[in-house]
Amino acid sequence: MSAIAPGWYDDGHGALRWWDGQQWTEHVQPHPQGMPDPWQRPRTTPAPETSSQSPEATGDTAASDGVPVAQDAPSGIFVAATAPQRSRTWIIWVIVGVAMLVAVVLAAVLIPLAILGFGRVSAPAAVEPTNDDERGAVEAVYQFDEAWQTADCDLFLGVTTERLREIVQIKDCATFAGQSEAFTEWYSDYEIVVTGIRGPGYEYTVATQEGYVAHFDQDGNPIEPGVQQVVEYEYTLVPDDDGWAVYDLVSVE
Repeated sequence: MSAIAPGWYDDGHGALRWWDGQQWTEHVQPHPQGMPDPWQRPRTTPAPETSSQSPEATGDTAASDGVPVAQDAPSGIFVAATAPQRSRTWIIWVIVGVAMLVAVVLAAVLIPLAILGFGRVSAPAAVEPTNDDERGAVEAVYQFDEAWQTADCDLFLGVTTERLREIVQIKDCATFAGQSEAFTEWYSDYEIVVTGIRGPGYEYTVATQEGYVAHFDQDGNPIEPGVQQVVEYEYTLVPDDDGWAVYDLVSVE
């Protein structure tokens, strides 16, 4: 059984693929070096506790059985993983070709409708905080959102923990500025709705549904008009000085 937690890992072909904890899935998304993922945000799992594991258990290479191996010091936003085996049979390619043709036809009909009616297609119920701690945690999420959209490095540093910045390898304002500029170029009309707040305790979890218009596809080709996308995130926030800061951030499949 794999000891690696579910998450997005580099599949070795310039894309990220979802590891469900047991095997590779068919869910893929662009690598940040090709197409910036929304927010260039980390799709992380909580950092493992320090232990006396051997170097082989925490090294930077993938195990021989194709299971991604956890790293002590992740490089960039994602850790390395072994690419999944791909079928070479002709019948698979026929099925893929038919599916792509159907997708193109459906996209030509549905994408304009989704864009025109986005506000009606996805209308999650907003959850309001009920005490000062919840209000502080939610406000930190909104500030995180604002920092990315305005390239405000000071705000980004103020609402993130050192642990999160280590994981995503954004340790200075120059790096953050580059990531933020890429985000604003590829995505627009970003909206965030808080859909859940879990706590109280040492930490809070704030769930969100976030919508945006993508102007490039996964291969980096322009999309005209842009395509509306909706993603869900869960932020883990912890006390930081007199406020709250983002300790972890995961996408919800």
